This record gives sequence, C-alpha cells and structure tokens, in this order.
Amino acid sequence: QLIQIENSECNYFFSVYSQDRVQARKILSDSLIKKLVEFRKNVNRNISFSFVDNMMYIAIEYPEGIFEPNLFRSMLRFTPLRNYFEAIHLMLEIVEELK
Repeated sequence: QLIQIENSECNYFFSVYSQDRVQARKILSDSLIKKLVEFRKNVNRNISFSFVDNMMYIAIEYPEGIFEPNLFRSMLRFTPLRNYFEAIHLMLEIVEELK
C-alpha cells in the first residue's frame, strides 16, 4: 500500500510502500526523513530504499558511472570523489539512525 508521510517534502521526493503502516512509520523516523530529504535536495539524484527483513538496500542513481573513470577529464578534480563520499556519508548516517 502507498503510505503518506506527514512530511510534504518527503512525499514529493519519495513514494513509501509497505504492507505494515505501523512498521513503516517506526523505520521512517522524523530525523531519518529529514536526512533523506536533505541529501536528495543537495545531490539532486534519485534515491531508492528498500527494507526487507533485517536488511536495508540503498540505490543512488549515478548515470555517469561513479566507479568509471573518465579518461578525457583530469583525475586531479575532487568533484567525482566528493559525490561518492557524500553517498557513503549518507549511508553511515542511516546506519547510525537505525542503530
């Protein structure tokens, strides 16, 4: 079922589906929702999350290929690495949030 979250920005960026509304609201705390929305706004990338049993799966869209080096640009630029580190930082914050 589609579940509406009280945070309107969250509803704009994400669609939440669950068979158990109560469990979905437990997992998606206000602080976690704020982190997800802020990350989504800052990096302007599509993010998907899935919680199955005791596992969490995260997918962040990087059409340019985050692990693929661009041979036609300088490797001295930090921008491609910054995107990767921002994604890792988000994942670590989520793990901390969920304990």
